[in-house]
Amino acid sequence: MISYLCISVTFLDPMFHGKGDADVPEWPPSPMRLFQALLAGSRAGCHSRTWSKAKAGAFGWLERRDPPVIVAPSVRLTPACTLFVPNNDGDAKNRFDRQERLTRKIAHPHRLCDSDMLHYLWPIDESNDPLARSHAEVLCQEARHLLALGWGIDQAVGNGRILTDTDASALPGRRWDAWGGLRSGQRQWRVPKRDSLRDLERVHQSFIERVSGKQYRPPLKLSQFDTIAYMSAGAMPPRSWAAFELPEGVSFRQVDTVRVAAMLRSLACRCAKTDTHEFCTDGQVINSEVYVAGHVNDAKHTPPRFSYLPLSSIGHEHADGMIRRLLIAEPFGGDGSHAHWVQNRLRGSSLTDENGSERGVLIDLWRRSSATMLRRYVDGARTWSTVTPVILPGFDDGKHVKAEKLFLTAVRQAGLTIDTIQGFSLRKAPFWPNSQHPSQYHIPTYLKNFPRWHVRLLFREPISGPLALGAGRHCGLGLFASMESS
Repeated sequence: MISYLCISVTFLDPMFHGKGDADVPEWPPSPMRLFQALLAGSRAGCHSRTWSKAKAGAFGWLERRDPPVIVAPSVRLTPACTLFVPNNDGDAKNRFDRQERLTRKIAHPHRLCDSDMLHYLWPIDESNDPLARSHAEVLCQEARHLLALGWGIDQAVGNGRILTDTDASALPGRRWDAWGGLRSGQRQWRVPKRDSLRDLERVHQSFIERVSGKQYRPPLKLSQFDTIAYMSAGAMPPRSWAAFELPEGVSFRQVDTVRVAAMLRSLACRCAKTDTHEFCTDGQVINSEVYVAGHVNDAKHTPPRFSYLPLSSIGHEHADGMIRRLLIAEPFGGDGSHAHWVQNRLRGSSLTDENGSERGVLIDLWRRSSATMLRRYVDGARTWSTVTPVILPGFDDGKHVKAEKLFLTAVRQAGLTIDTIQGFSLRKAPFWPNSQHPSQYHIPTYLKNFPRWHVRLLFREPISGPLALGAGRHCGLGLFASMESS
């Protein structure tokens, strides 16, 4: 029978102020944050006198475990607020003015909605590690010394238990599972690794010794940790992608998105033919003619392949709808290795049109506005609207009801489940300024007779992009952008 080490944390106030890398509000709290909090509680005050080899061994065992499953309550991100706290540099000068002795700190906390408790679960493999259970029992005791998780004001109570598989499955809350795939720009959580314990002790010692006489030495920074993505159970797996930008003065009209996608695909095909990279998915090698070129030979089910998605400038008052950025995306759940290959392989290459004329060079994102624009297409959100129209996979005979049924078919063909959708609406008029009526777009010959619609989608839970649906989803049509980032 499988058993689990369960470390539970109960917040005394239903607010969590912790931030992750890049000063972004973090939820759920990372496993590394919990590891640090457990160690701090275990070594705080009089507890430091009882520190032993057994406790060090238990923490060493924990840092070598795979990232835990996290069971956390739902949260709501509250508006940012400014706090004024004592300035740690205030003694550098004689500061008698109260305002000079304070410094600003921006808080952007999460409010816990349906519970004040979260849980971290590590499986215990006693057959391969006879000391695993004893280490887990030590950690259960040490969890009771936990003082805070997040900022110092996020006071909490810790507890440790060893649970059966049935008990672990019954824990209330949303489950977050570690995802080992790679995705450029994907949100990452810190997790401990081998030597994290020793590194934390080294950092703490450097903090204690930072002042020696009149000499100040900045304390060391934590360095021994890994990062990994976490996904909420039931959510669509993230989609890996590579992003490029065109040079200054080079852009394309939005209605020519298919032509731009064709140039991008042609370039990727030329590079794949002269490269040794293997396109594998689920352990099987896929011919580049399928994965890169998209030649599916009338297969009933579309095999894994790249999607070529030109990105129009949208979402702000000066947006003109022109294409200046390009994205190549793997299927949902890809491990990111093919996106990594295409990012490195196509960088610095030239797009050429059907006449062989050079139309622009692919470079890394360089405009200051590019990160914000990219987030409109790839960040997690519930509400999405088409920038380019969806091509339905059948004929709707001019009937709106039939068009809706065909759209749900397109959703399934893209690998999404109908249950993830809370509602949607179809119309001919665009949702985004500078997008066009569906009849204005260049459409491939094999899709010209199929109906085209603009769509707004509302999902039950946030999903990450890029999101493209319909028969033209691999060549820039049916591309959605998040309405929530506008």
